[in-house]
Amino acid sequence: MLFVFALLIGVTSAANVICTDYGKDLGGGGAFDGYYVRPVPTNCRFQHRGNWSPQFRIKEGQPQCKGGWRKWKNKCYFEAGGRNWQDGERFCNQHQAHIWQPNDREEYQWVEQNVMRHNNWYFLGTVCNSRGQTTNPADFFTASGEDMRQIQQKLNARMHPGHHINNHSHPCMMSHRNNNTWRWMYHHQHCHEGRHIVCEAPTG
Repeated sequence: MLFVFALLIGVTSAANVICTDYGKDLGGGGAFDGYYVRPVPTNCRFQHRGNWSPQFRIKEGQPQCKGGWRKWKNKCYFEAGGRNWQDGERFCNQHQAHIWQPNDREEYQWVEQNVMRHNNWYFLGTVCNSRGQTTNPADFFTASGEDMRQIQQKLNARMHPGHHINNHSHPCMMSHRNNNTWRWMYHHQHCHEGRHIVCEAPTG
């Protein structure tokens, strides 16, 4: 009888481990394949947008890409038109997405040719930094909470000379589609300007 009781406890414990989806979307601070492992700090405030701070977190991934969205690997992408950074991020959030931040050069070039529609400036998902004011992209945060220290090793981007990102007056940056100079060299922004936006949503 004691053996049967112990066996039932073991089965119940195993069932709990198998059934939980905590680790899938929220466990360890990293949801949706790298999201939210390095969240945007609360002292990231947009001076020119009423001290707003991007703190939204996606609750669920898209089962499949919606109409008009394009899929690449495990993400869905959508050209969201011209908006300031805050309005663009809020639009993306309504679709359980964030402003897109490329993870490597292959992804950037795919989105550039398959999602972006305008040879113009695009806001990226990079926002604020960990050092007050810096020109090193590895110090930046992203709206999706992805780790720029790892991304920078693959992306190898840099800021334009004399440009920087901080946590208040210049917390955003942008790149230019189909421009060999500005693909990998970023331009800082106040965030209230109107630029083109691409949303990125995880699948799941």
